[in-house]
Amino acid sequence: MIASVFAIGAFLFWYFQRSDLEKNNLEVNVSISGQIKNAGGLQLFLEAPSDRGVIAVAQTEIEQDGHFELPANIPGLGLYNLRINDLNGTVLWLPLQANDALQLNCSLQDFGSKPGLSGVKWARSYQQMLQETKAFEALQKKLQANPENLDQASIEDKYYEAKLTYENFCAKLIEQDLSSPLNILLSMNLLPTTGFENWNAKHLGTLEKLSKAYQKTFAGQPASENMAAQYQQIEDAYFNYSSTINGTMAAPELSLPNPQGQEITLSSLKGKYVLIDFWASWCGPCKSEMPNVVQLYKKYQQQNFTIYSVSLDEDANKWKAAIKDWGMLWPNHVSNLKGWNSDLPQLYGFDGIPYTVLVNPEGKVIGTNLRGAKLAKKLAEIFK
Repeated sequence: MIASVFAIGAFLFWYFQRSDLEKNNLEVNVSISGQIKNAGGLQLFLEAPSDRGVIAVAQTEIEQDGHFELPANIPGLGLYNLRINDLNGTVLWLPLQANDALQLNCSLQDFGSKPGLSGVKWARSYQQMLQETKAFEALQKKLQANPENLDQASIEDKYYEAKLTYENFCAKLIEQDLSSPLNILLSMNLLPTTGFENWNAKHLGTLEKLSKAYQKTFAGQPASENMAAQYQQIEDAYFNYSSTINGTMAAPELSLPNPQGQEITLSSLKGKYVLIDFWASWCGPCKSEMPNVVQLYKKYQQQNFTIYSVSLDEDANKWKAAIKDWGMLWPNHVSNLKGWNSDLPQLYGFDGIPYTVLVNPEGKVIGTNLRGAKLAKKLAEIFK
């Protein structure tokens, strides 16, 4: 199994041990106060994620004029969420530590976007983070709506360009104060949660410096331990990824039946550059990407290149019809017709399609999750 190589999966989450949060002998060591206009009579909750779900830390009722006092006891620096019971899931994630005296002044409408924080060193940076996050989310929604009718490759290029800008903003804030509690939140935006193909490897250096700073400033606290473990996990995963793109890791063997019931093995194609393409007839993005794949096959099929298409269909007729209707000209089409119940996603470490793995003539992986312009560029480099 090589899931940790091709897909990063879930990184460590900032949670406490439930036993730490349930210690009732802790004295009040944090206060949150202020005014939330138009929120009179609503309940305000401070909660923390734990290894056994969300735990209530403190609760209070907001006065009719919007003022509130929320004293709490916490076991140490960590990520907590502040929410109002009438806001349909809107929460403020807050990196709190002992002796914080946080103040919040806003309207109910602005609670999630302009909370007006003060009383902590990171308050101003927090508001900047919210503004940048809102702008990035707005762009994502615009790209999903696609009012300009862009092709998939252009949409992806715009998305990753904006994502890189957002990540660089977070990295810059982290570097300005490596010991800031806010870095718990900021660092989450630097994680390669969708793989390393479009990840800025410079973030690894930022995360390393952050880990060392937390070990020094917050020694012995869960936040320090989590930060160190998170960095180590990313470093190990990136090392494995680097091995694949450098052609040092073999692609796991595949042996699956074609539409005629004959087994075709991946290893039978050794000696060629092979694009393993995981797809399905019911997959809209697969259908959108297929013209690009067909075009590239036509361009390079005489240059030692072929495609090994692995369908996650369950209906044989729909699978066979899509091969014909989508113009998939290459001969190597296989499927066990088990859909997501197949062991293929686990074997190759993906949780969405289309997903591709590029293999060199020696059977070594030299690229993953290549689509659109990135796939075209990679093949152009190989066959220049």
